[in-house]
Amino acid sequence: MKLRKRCLRIKEAINMVLWKHHDEVDLFTLVILDRFKGITEIPFKEIERVDNYYVYLRDEETVIPVHRVLEIRKGRSRVWRRGE
Repeated sequence: MKLRKRCLRIKEAINMVLWKHHDEVDLFTLVILDRFKGITEIPFKEIERVDNYYVYLRDEETVIPVHRVLEIRKGRSRVWRRGE
């Protein structure tokens, strides 16, 4: 499964999972580059919303800059990757 027919921006790809695939959101993870921990995976069920600059998590404290997002996975399959 690929999320794109054209090159999607990070915000568009995340919103597509949150809205179009909302019934499968537990299967998706967001892979980010954390400044301190390195590559980290965040379950999509923890994402509250996204705008042009940040991904906001449900814990109301964590905000991730979108430039840190590397890819979106469904299970072990990559469905979106930066620059593809």
